[in-house]
Amino acid sequence: MQQSRFLVRAGVVGATLLALGGCVGQQSRGPNGVEISPNPFANEKRAAHCEVSPVQTDAATGRMGVSMTVTAGDGGMCPFSISKGGGGSYVSFGLVPPPENGKAFLYNYNGRTYVEYTPAVDYKGADTFTVELIPAHAQPRRQLQVRVQVEQAAAVAAPAAEPVKKATESVATKTAHTVHHTASRAVHHAASVHTPAAPTK
Repeated sequence: MQQSRFLVRAGVVGATLLALGGCVGQQSRGPNGVEISPNPFANEKRAAHCEVSPVQTDAATGRMGVSMTVTAGDGGMCPFSISKGGGGSYVSFGLVPPPENGKAFLYNYNGRTYVEYTPAVDYKGADTFTVELIPAHAQPRRQLQVRVQVEQAAAVAAPAAEPVKKATESVATKTAHTVHHTASRAVHHAASVHTPAAPTK
């Protein structure tokens, strides 16, 4: 009973947020001329890398599943959306269970149900959670399992220091050659100076 209340509350919160979002910004119109409220969560920070597979449905159990790959450490979320059979958003939804190493957020917008996942700070590795969806009143619930892989962002390679070292060695070698050449000229000049012979008595 507590689980059902949670799912209903989640659906009501999603609908309320959507209604509030419709009061802000300029509305657009869909293909059929119906006004569409702007997405109230469109400006949320998105992860640098977010990849979500198409939804797969197990023919035996009817359980749905997706795989997600998201970048760690940048504080961005990874979103995707689903719709019920025949189109339209689910009337209610919840997390059973929620993710252990991040947070998930659910809401409805423009006839679709959105799922957002944000990994915990500094977490890298696997995570999973299940979204429970109710298509309509008195209809069976659907489960969507989200399998997450949180990956470290690709490190930017530091400039190689080897060319600088070689350039320094080249300058040092050139300087040594110059010094040697100068010393050789000095020795040659000294050898060219003749001492006058002593006068004979």
